[in-house]
Amino acid sequence: MQINAEQLDALQELLNIGVGRAAGSLNQMLEKPIRLHIPFLQLGKMEELSQEVQKMKDTTLSSVQLPFKGTFSGSSCLLFPTDSAKALVIALTGEPDDPDTMDSLRESTLTEIGNIVLNGVMGSLANILNHQIIYSVPYYQETSIQGLLQPTPSDSSEVILWARTQFTIEEYDLTGDILLMFGIPDLGLLINAVSEFMQPTSTPHASI
Repeated sequence: MQINAEQLDALQELLNIGVGRAAGSLNQMLEKPIRLHIPFLQLGKMEELSQEVQKMKDTTLSSVQLPFKGTFSGSSCLLFPTDSAKALVIALTGEPDDPDTMDSLRESTLTEIGNIVLNGVMGSLANILNHQIIYSVPYYQETSIQGLLQPTPSDSSEVILWARTQFTIEEYDLTGDILLMFGIPDLGLLINAVSEFMQPTSTPHASI
C-alpha cells in the first residue's frame, strides 16, 4: 500500500474538519467551550505500531469504540488516560468525584462523548468523500493501548490510522490527548477516495 505526503496532509485536513464539527455538537449539548484539533497523524501496520507503543508507559485507558462498515470497514476508537477521563467527566457533568458513582458515570458520559466525536469524524469523512458508512453500537472499555493494538494472526496486516487529538475545555483549563484509530482492512479504498477529492499530483509515493 502506498501513500504520499500530500495525501496524508489531505487526510489530516479532512479529519480536522470532522473533529471541528464534533466539537460544535459538544458545545451545543454541553454549553461549554470545547475545542478539538488533530496536530499529528500517523499510518502504519498494527504490528509496527504495537512495537512502537511498547516504549510508552503502560497505563489503563478509558476507551470508546465504534465499529463501522461500508466502503471503509473497520473500527474507530477514542481513548483517554483514566485520570484524564475522570477529570473530564467531572468538568462536563459537575458531579463530585464519588467512588460509588464515578465508574458508571464515566462509562455513560464518555460513551456519549465518544459517539458524538467518532460519528462526527467518520460521518464528515464519508460525506466529503461521498461514500456510505454504517455504524454499529459504540461500546466502552478500560484497557491499555498495548492491549488495543496487540496484533493477532488475523489482523496483523491491518493498517491503523493514528490521529493524536488535542481536547481542550477552556473553562476548566483541561487538556488531554485522544487517539483516534481507524483499522481499515482495505485502506487503499480510502486513499483512492482522498486522491480523487484532492486531484493528486505526480508526487513520488512512499510505501508504508
